[in-house]
Amino acid sequence: MYHFQEFVVHYGYFAVFFFLALGIFGVPLPDEIVVAFIGHLSSTGALNYQLSAIITVLGVMTGTIFTYTIGRTVGKPLLMKYGKWISLSPKRLQRVDNWFDKYGSWAVTLGYFVPGMRHLVCYLSGSSGMGIRRYLLFAAIGTFISSITFLSIGYLMKLPF
Repeated sequence: MYHFQEFVVHYGYFAVFFFLALGIFGVPLPDEIVVAFIGHLSSTGALNYQLSAIITVLGVMTGTIFTYTIGRTVGKPLLMKYGKWISLSPKRLQRVDNWFDKYGSWAVTLGYFVPGMRHLVCYLSGSSGMGIRRYLLFAAIGTFISSITFLSIGYLMKLPF
């Protein structure tokens, strides 16, 4: 965590945006920890809390939109071709699409609170054909609430970083 802190101190908000935009691809540092650490740095005065919140939301949204787009453009063909390797038959894929039609919006929002889940939900939202407006609405809600939550946890608690 020391190297990440040095990177953020040196490059500032650009580093925050960069790590969170790439975090959707599973960069080794989970977004929840990154955001809590940014909150911690805000509590020490190294970063501004309000600006950190804005940059955090923008970084996470950038990553999720990119992952949604990948799912939307190449997701279905990849899942049809290679899904059998992870036990996703065409029948199961259809069930996933049906489930996303019914519950996908809330899965997008709530997926931001489950480590690792947001990565899968963003991709599946695109590959299942969820409309971009619907996706953006529920992704923005989840991004905002989870970012402020984890940022505040890091700001208010004494973290061992």
